[in-house]
Amino acid sequence: MSTIPILSMIIPPFPTFIEGNFTTYATGQQHPNRNNLPYFNLLFVVKGRLFLTEGTTEYEINKGEMLVLSPFLHHFSTKPCTEDTDFYWLHFHYDGHWEALDRPIQLNSEVSMPDLHYHNEDYTLHLKKHQNLSDSKFIYALLDRLLLGTLGEKKSIVFWDNQKRFSQLLKSLEEQSYSKTNVIDLAENIELYIKQNYAKEITNTTLSKHFHFHENYLVRSMKQVFQCTPLEYLANYRLDKAASYLIKTNQSMTDISMKCGFSNSAYFSLCFKKKYAISPLNYRRAHSGK
Repeated sequence: MSTIPILSMIIPPFPTFIEGNFTTYATGQQHPNRNNLPYFNLLFVVKGRLFLTEGTTEYEINKGEMLVLSPFLHHFSTKPCTEDTDFYWLHFHYDGHWEALDRPIQLNSEVSMPDLHYHNEDYTLHLKKHQNLSDSKFIYALLDRLLLGTLGEKKSIVFWDNQKRFSQLLKSLEEQSYSKTNVIDLAENIELYIKQNYAKEITNTTLSKHFHFHENYLVRSMKQVFQCTPLEYLANYRLDKAASYLIKTNQSMTDISMKCGFSNSAYFSLCFKKKYAISPLNYRRAHSGK
């Protein structure tokens, strides 16, 4: 099989746990044929092995391994179990943007995030589609806690507890399946530097001196992870911040352009109209209700 895909999922929106169970297949039993299911399926083999095909790709999930099945793709048993097999399965719903590629990528949330006060950032979750669990006992303990939380009559009371357990499970799976490479770590540090200093003058030379890497390496790292150069990321981030200021404040065009790192308001207006196809003033009017 070729390189194992890594699922990149932007949060928010948050994945939502739907249902799950612990199942045993005797020798000769096989997974049912499924198609067009609208949710992700997590499989964790505790004993034995499962033989599954998703689309045209065959998987053998052995003891201590997990597999993520994607929504709406046809999956079925490649062949019956050759031994007694125990496994957990979980279904979760997710409406956000996700990609399955041979490398982890950073995604942008379509959920509007505030940025003028204390605020949260979006987050890209990375899960290896098929992986060996480095600490399977810990993962199984989390699964047991999650499934036990669904029992009882007053399920609505423990809804948030179950979601918290499910979020902890996803984060633990990410930590076990995906470690950041030097390139990804560098790109994320460049992103953080830009977000903290976007109002200042930033050039490739500035970044090179700050991170002690050649400019070309910084550009390659950002393009690999964010699909853009550092200066392209900076320009887009400045304009996104400016759009937020236009809607949420009464500051003048001159003040906003200076606050967002533009040399003058005329150049700011030119860049803004090029991206949004509307002038900053008309953008404010269109979103203010006036």
